[in-house]
Amino acid sequence: MIIQSAPPNWHVAVNIPVAVIWIVGIPFAVCSFLSIPLWWVVLIAPIWGFLTGRITDRWLPQLTGPLIDKLFFTIGGVRKPLGPLTPESEFSVETTVALVRLTHPDGTIEDLLWDDVTGIDIETNALGPFAPDVFWVLRSSKRVFHIPQGASGDDQLLERLQQFPGFDNEAFIEAMASTAEATFEVWRRK
Repeated sequence: MIIQSAPPNWHVAVNIPVAVIWIVGIPFAVCSFLSIPLWWVVLIAPIWGFLTGRITDRWLPQLTGPLIDKLFFTIGGVRKPLGPLTPESEFSVETTVALVRLTHPDGTIEDLLWDDVTGIDIETNALGPFAPDVFWVLRSSKRVFHIPQGASGDDQLLERLQQFPGFDNEAFIEAMASTAEATFEVWRRK
């Protein structure tokens, strides 16, 4: 079951001011109540923020999240499903029993026979979400074949790649969590 929620900007719009009130407002109120000079807030607020960071980064969103979601849907908000990645979805990948075919947005078509594949890597970079940031890299003795993740048909590509004996699913999972420039080896021909 998919649980719908309000858009992320709604959560940010509520949680940032609440966090600021928590981190600055409480020291300010304490200084005012105890008649401590208010310039002490400048010293106390960062320490308070550090000591109670777990509250603002984990508990605050859990407390406010359901209320924000309820408010969003009560006033008639509708969450649109996420669309395909762009420009990645402008590429199309097709898998057959014999080969993988990549069609570029400009209509250029590249084919690679499965029997020619000698290695499979995943390359990641930090350009997302503004540019393709995860690529399947299929290696053969003659060339390197880059397929952006998010290309139309890449679900079937993943299913086919996982059929290679010894495909490293742990490396695949590690690559999916990467936001830096890195290369993850997921399969090599023995």
